[in-house]
Amino acid sequence: MVGIAGHIFYVRCIALFSSESWWSRSPFQTILEISSAYSKPFNILISIHGFSALTMNKRRLYTFTLVTALISAGCQNDEVNPTSQDTTTPKLDYYTEAYDVPGLGFVPQTKVSYDYNDAGKVSKYTVFSYNTDSGSLEYLRSFVFSYVNNRVDKIRGYLAGSASPYVEYSYEYLINDNVSRVTESNHSAGINSEANFSYNVVNNSIKVAYTFSNGASFDYEFNYDSENIQNDRTTRGSQVCSDGQYTYDQHTNPFSNLGYVDYMLNNLSVNNILTEAVNCVGCSFPTLVPVSYSYEYDDKGYPTEVTTLYKSGSSVTMVQKEIFYK
Repeated sequence: MVGIAGHIFYVRCIALFSSESWWSRSPFQTILEISSAYSKPFNILISIHGFSALTMNKRRLYTFTLVTALISAGCQNDEVNPTSQDTTTPKLDYYTEAYDVPGLGFVPQTKVSYDYNDAGKVSKYTVFSYNTDSGSLEYLRSFVFSYVNNRVDKIRGYLAGSASPYVEYSYEYLINDNVSRVTESNHSAGINSEANFSYNVVNNSIKVAYTFSNGASFDYEFNYDSENIQNDRTTRGSQVCSDGQYTYDQHTNPFSNLGYVDYMLNNLSVNNILTEAVNCVGCSFPTLVPVSYSYEYDDKGYPTEVTTLYKSGSSVTMVQKEIFYK
């Protein structure tokens, strides 16, 4: 990890389990984090999928989904009656994360739980941090969803003890319900930004242009097949920052059923990542490199545990997630 201005820490080019099948992370997120940090540091640890420095207490977690081949706005079963709950697909209840600490084994760090409305759509998810001193989980932050015309309209993030959101995401859509723009108002960082989506149905690609109120910008483009990202590319102007290729298993990525597109584009693939080959050319370089992924599944084929092995120089680190369903 690399600290900026003594406050922000980043996990560079990490592929946890997609960039997001949910077990992978696109390198473009590093640029997003750095771009938003250039003008003003803020004392919040940015954490993808809850992965963060073990010594830090504050995390920022995002979950995103590609639910159709063209990043659509609704659930995969979006045509169900909005007043009746879909019970055919297992829903995420919560997941926990633990990190392998030398001499201590897997030490719990994070829990993320999900609530749903009567239509079966996510109404809120809550992030808890494990306090090693008290040995208990403590409420850290929550994200509250509002819907208009059965589509996500806004997502508001609240820190513990605050009644005012520290971050807000606003959504706009094309006539076919594909997301056209997501705007982030980050009151904590003091920097606003937006992501503009363009779709190319001829070559099955999607390009997302990110711009920031501090003047920074970059583009993230990926090609998909069978609703999985096959390759991606991040650029800043004429500079190529990274490119990657990915393969997947045949099991359902549970986060792809959450039914919304997150600002940092996590969970873009419907299956779980098996291999990745990411070439960080410029802009940033990884300090943690995933070496292997292993999964355990339930009788419906949904992952119940994923262990990711990372390498940083001569050091090896493991992160373990346990996933629970309603």
